[in-house]
Amino acid sequence: MKKFLIILCFFASAAVAAAAQDKFPMITIPEEVTEPMARARYLSDHFWENVDFATASDALIEDGLSELMPILRILDYDAMTASWAGAVKQAEGAKGGVAHLLSVCSRVLNDPAKSSYDENLYRSLLQTALVSKKISKDEKEPFQRDLVTLEVNNVGSAATDFEIVTADGGKVKLSEVESPVTVLFFYDAGTVDSKLERYRLSQARLTNYLMRAGGLKVVAVACTSDSALWEKNKGDIPAEWTSGYDASGEIKGESLYDLRVMPRLYLLDDKKQVLLKNTNTDGIESYLYDILRAAAEQQQGAAAQDAAANGAAATDGAAAAK
Repeated sequence: MKKFLIILCFFASAAVAAAAQDKFPMITIPEEVTEPMARARYLSDHFWENVDFATASDALIEDGLSELMPILRILDYDAMTASWAGAVKQAEGAKGGVAHLLSVCSRVLNDPAKSSYDENLYRSLLQTALVSKKISKDEKEPFQRDLVTLEVNNVGSAATDFEIVTADGGKVKLSEVESPVTVLFFYDAGTVDSKLERYRLSQARLTNYLMRAGGLKVVAVACTSDSALWEKNKGDIPAEWTSGYDASGEIKGESLYDLRVMPRLYLLDDKKQVLLKNTNTDGIESYLYDILRAAAEQQQGAAAQDAAANGAAATDGAAAAK
């Protein structure tokens, strides 16, 4: 009977410990840390210190991530990396802890279908965690593949060139499309989601304004090598767009672009460098609006300076005439 009670108490204490870990154990920020950014940095640096990765559930880690992500997004890259380093160090204290952390973060941060999707946060974590000695080669492998995928066509890098077959049977390379701004529209021919996004893009105000002014071109790419499927659906694409299909299957087959979720849009500059990746019509419109507004403000500022200079010159001339 005594032995039974001891065993019962053991399992009860384990259950209590597990229940306690169901709620994320937040740290306490010292009262003397009062400046908002300093508090954010302290929280990010020490965020994981109360977490026992030996007993932490997936839900607990996800709960922590939901609290941490808004903080990391307002901090610089060094602070972000330092926070992940703290998480990895804490996870290293438990067998399989680093792989567990990466697995949960992958689901939260690396699923393009989720609103929590964040390439920058996930890339920073991978770069920090994959050098840990507490994760095996086999455990690392899927996350190393993730990192390779994330490094493709990053903002600021040159977009990978590719070739499509157009409606008239000709071939066009991305590098041959000359335009100050290029929108890449990758889509699945015939699917509802792609049809809806194609409609949104065709009706986008700023995109169409720049296209009519000769400042933008849209390249629509059906990500299929099935010529019959392409022929059946090619009429969906506006005639003023450059459109075609991936006859070789290279774009998806060779993972030239991250197209895990379709449709996807990219925005490129005149040198075919990536301005936006894995976005949608709203993202394109918002970016173009910001660029046009900044240009207008710059022009207004220059005009005001010219007017002030001309006024000063006129005043000086009048004074000299007296």
